[in-house]
Amino acid sequence: MELKIYGCRGSYPMARRDVLSYGGNSTCIHIRSASGQDIIIDGGSGIRSLGEEMMRREFGLGKGEAHVLVGHTHWDHILGYPFFDPLYQEGNRFVFVSAGQTDAHIKDILSGQHDDIHFPVPFADLRADMDYKAFKPGEVFQIGDFRVETVQLNHPGITVGYRIEADGRVATVYTDNARVRKVRLGDGQGGPEPDPVFTKVFLDRLSRTARESDIFIHDSHFFEHEMMGRYHWGHSTVEDALELAVLAEVKRLVLFHHAPEHSDTVVDEKLFLARDLSREFDFKVDCAFEGLTYKVGEAEGERARARAGERDGDEEVDLKLNHKRRPEVSS
Repeated sequence: MELKIYGCRGSYPMARRDVLSYGGNSTCIHIRSASGQDIIIDGGSGIRSLGEEMMRREFGLGKGEAHVLVGHTHWDHILGYPFFDPLYQEGNRFVFVSAGQTDAHIKDILSGQHDDIHFPVPFADLRADMDYKAFKPGEVFQIGDFRVETVQLNHPGITVGYRIEADGRVATVYTDNARVRKVRLGDGQGGPEPDPVFTKVFLDRLSRTARESDIFIHDSHFFEHEMMGRYHWGHSTVEDALELAVLAEVKRLVLFHHAPEHSDTVVDEKLFLARDLSREFDFKVDCAFEGLTYKVGEAEGERARARAGERDGDEEVDLKLNHKRRPEVSS
C-alpha cells in the first residue's frame, strides 16, 4: 500500500515563499493498493497536482477508476474538484463516498460549486462517470482491496475519519478534530459542555478506530498558546494528536492540517515539539508535506534511498523523500 500527500495545509490554500517546504495546498491524500486500485481522500487544492499525475496514467485514456472518500465538505476540502482533470475525461469512473451533510447530498454540494456565479464550467461538462455512495459515520464497508471503517470526528457539520486497510497494512486519517474536553461539535453529537463520560466514550471510539495503525494522520493545526478562544474552530494541537496516538498504540504519527499562517520554520517547531514530547513512546513522528510518500509493507530490499543514502529503521515503512529541507522523516 502506498500513501502520498498532495495537500496538507488547513483552512485555505497559501502561496508564500516561507511555506514552500511543507506546501500551501489544502487537503488531498492518495492511497494505492498493491494491485493498483486507487482511493483519494478529499479534494482540496492539492488534488490538482494529483490529477495531473493521474492523467499520465490510464486516466488520461479514459480508462481509470477511483473512489473518493469525502472527509467533509468545508471549502478547503472540496475546492479542488472543479480543477481535477480526470473528471473531464470521458470513460473514467469515480465513486464519491460521503456522509454528506445534514439535508445535503454530496452530489448537490459538488454541483453547487459549478453554479455560474462561482465557476464558469457547468457541472454537466464533467464527462467522467460519477457515482455516489452514502453512509452514516460508524459504518464499515469494502471497496475492492480496501476495508474502510468510518468514525465521526469532533468538527462542525458531519466530518468523518477513515481507517483504511489493504495489503495487510493500516492507514488512519483524522484531518479535522477538536479537543473534546473543551467542546462538542458536529451534527448529532454537539450539545452541552463536554462531560467526562462523553469525553471517554469519544476518545475510546477514535482510539479503537485507529488501533495499531501503521500510519496515523491527525490534525495538529494549533499550538497550545493559539487555542484560547478557538476551541470551537474544530482543530487540535500536537498534544491532542499525541494523546490519541498513544491511546491507539500506532506505529507512526503524521502531523497534518498546518495553519496557513504557520511558516515552514513554525511547522518545524511543531514537529520538534512533538518528537520531544514523544521520546518515551514507541512510535515515530513525522510532519506532513506535499510529496511525502509512504510505501507500507514492501520488502526490506526494495526500500527507497533517502538523501543521505540507505536509511536504517522500520522494515514496515518505506519512504520516498522529496523534501528539500529539514527536518528528516523519521526512520
